[in-house]
Amino acid sequence: MVVIDDLPQVPSELVARATRWTELKRWERRELGQALRRLGLSYSEIRPVIPVATGTLSQWCRDIMLDEELRLRLAMKRPRLDSVRALGARRRKEALAIAESIRAVARAEVSSLATDAFWCAGVVAYWAEGTKRAKELQFSNSDPAMIILFLAWLERFLGIDRSRINPQLHLHSGQDELERKEYWANTLGIEVGQFRKAFFKREGTGHRKNILYNGTISIRVCRSGEAFQKVMGWIEGYKAMPRTRQHS
Repeated sequence: MVVIDDLPQVPSELVARATRWTELKRWERRELGQALRRLGLSYSEIRPVIPVATGTLSQWCRDIMLDEELRLRLAMKRPRLDSVRALGARRRKEALAIAESIRAVARAEVSSLATDAFWCAGVVAYWAEGTKRAKELQFSNSDPAMIILFLAWLERFLGIDRSRINPQLHLHSGQDELERKEYWANTLGIEVGQFRKAFFKREGTGHRKNILYNGTISIRVCRSGEAFQKVMGWIEGYKAMPRTRQHS
């Protein structure tokens, strides 16, 4: 329990109840939170007193009406919160602007890059199997040849070598994790230590006939935020090309 002696506006009776937090029943905890709110404390001031999430406090106290003086006190604390939120919004806007700038440059490159069949293969592969809602490049497949192609494509067109990949295997129960990691490490020319802990799929009630012996590998490229935006721009530009040029 956080020391709360620095909050003299909290009556000693509530302080005593707060110190017995682990012994309180659910309804007693809710009543304590509501009592603290009625004192005019903000949620950020209540949380050091009792260990409750802001969302829970908001739910408990949503029907509590404070008098004008207490509402004014809380209103005076909001400018600081509003400034923090404004800063966050400004940074998100700036990040979106940077991302769009990278994508715009990438879209402009497509007309010249599209004459390279290898570039097209990698773009289409990521379009089909890559993660689109992320901040880093992530690509999943079970075919070693496809993964090898993708890694070679990363190196040639984005300058990303294999030391930057952080793979994760998706396996079925009963498969040997270390054995499969060693297989993929040897196949891809990377270190076993680069792998994250494998994800094991839960077995269903039905009989599976198509268990992938080597599992599926998900390739995540570390520190690839700008590269991700570039690839998204390439895909957007490629999709916008006339079909005759895509197949030329």
